[in-house]
Amino acid sequence: MGLKKDVDKNFFKKWSVGMAYILGFLYADGNIVVTERGSYYFSFYSLDEELLKQIRVCLKSNHKISQRNARSGHVYRLQIGSKEMVLDLVSLGLDTQKAKRMKFPSVPKKYLGDFIRGYFDGDGNVWVGNVHVNRKKSSLSILSVFTSASKSFLVYLYENLKSLGIEGGSLYTHKVKNCSRLSFSKNDSLKLYKIMYNRGVSDSMYLPRKKRAFDEFIRNMRS
Repeated sequence: MGLKKDVDKNFFKKWSVGMAYILGFLYADGNIVVTERGSYYFSFYSLDEELLKQIRVCLKSNHKISQRNARSGHVYRLQIGSKEMVLDLVSLGLDTQKAKRMKFPSVPKKYLGDFIRGYFDGDGNVWVGNVHVNRKKSSLSILSVFTSASKSFLVYLYENLKSLGIEGGSLYTHKVKNCSRLSFSKNDSLKLYKIMYNRGVSDSMYLPRKKRAFDEFIRNMRS
């Protein structure tokens, strides 16, 4: 007889810091599946096993984290079966064909930063490096980018970020790769940092390597 699978089935019924973050991450690096036999699953995928372990703890789950080979390479997967939770996720805006049809959910402003941080940890990137290298004096800069197959999702993300103080940024659709990118240069990346990490969040609620890139840039900028 196998181990009974546990999970907090009420997790997505009430907004919280953890719920907003995990929902954001699921929007980026997850999916929901309804099989022909009537089974309901939602899954998270990540290169970072430790992050999935933290998500599993937040969900009060004992489900196994497995290893999978995806188009992007080797990944870890956390899959949970629950019709109740999948229907809650559908009511929050997720779709079984989420890639292109994904729409930005109605997130309480109090938890927008947490949701955005979760999405960024899944489908966001931060780059730090020198610009104007051909000039006499180069300068250190930072670029932050959100990616999605759904341009509509990024349009609404952009509007929400503007409501939180972002002023610049650019939205670009890559026709060959069939995806869109929302990018921010130095000043708005620093504002984005404050939006996403405004709570002094614990290690369980962000990817350390992405936050570290922001932290190191800020330290170098001040030195």
